[in-house]
Amino acid sequence: MSMPSVTDRMPRRAAGVAAGLFGLVGIVVVASLVAGAWPMLGEPRSVANLIGAVWDPLRGRFGMAPFVVGTAAVTLAALLIAVPVALGAAVTVVHQMGALMREWTLRVLAVLTAVPSVVFGWWGLQMVVPWVRNRVGGPGYSLLAAGIVLALMILPTLSLFFAQSLGQVPKVLREGSAALGATADQTLLRVELPVAMPALVNGLVVGLARALGETMAVQMVIGGQTALPRGLADPGATLTTQIFTDITAFPPGTAGHAVLDIMALLLIAAMYVLVRAAERWGGL
Repeated sequence: MSMPSVTDRMPRRAAGVAAGLFGLVGIVVVASLVAGAWPMLGEPRSVANLIGAVWDPLRGRFGMAPFVVGTAAVTLAALLIAVPVALGAAVTVVHQMGALMREWTLRVLAVLTAVPSVVFGWWGLQMVVPWVRNRVGGPGYSLLAAGIVLALMILPTLSLFFAQSLGQVPKVLREGSAALGATADQTLLRVELPVAMPALVNGLVVGLARALGETMAVQMVIGGQTALPRGLADPGATLTTQIFTDITAFPPGTAGHAVLDIMALLLIAAMYVLVRAAERWGGL
């Protein structure tokens, strides 16, 4: 049996080195964040301060509850809006469109996934904020406005993933269901969606990850209020927008900078939970 040549081994070694460097960079990033956050995490009184609802750095109050609540509310609102629309769009693309129309629709969705977030934020300033102000009340800059803009941002990504997931369901399963007398809706609900569920979950995780990590578009329409919001119509802030807002206000070594490091660690932890959920329920 002949040994692999040097040229045959080089691509594998290069891939191994690249993977190792990527893992090393991730470890360095997490380690630097932990080191920066340790002055706050290492003191019990500081931890109690962090879980509070008051953000007043001048008085040493660093409660992160408003930003955690804002992140959860905006992300949940975006998913509640985007997921049903994306699933309906995917069903339309797969079952209602001809081959040529389907191909062009998928291309358009792929292009829309690459639109810069600032474009969505600008659209939100021009359209969503006035709409929320006129229909719901308040200043318009709100968690609801951020959720709507974020829903529009992740809609192309979700639609593309969902369409590809449904398109991968074997045709023989649809034909077999129809032969047994099932309607198109029954086939979709009882055959296609269960079969495509792992891929659908993976697409949902990708969209959710983008929603959690989005900063610029949300920052432009959310209002930047650091108080605990009482409803979706109130201004607010998320973990990412607050990091963006205060990144220049707190130099390294200060308590505020340590809190920003903790916020970044919370986001990384949330992404880790999403990946593990995809591994368990999505077959990632």
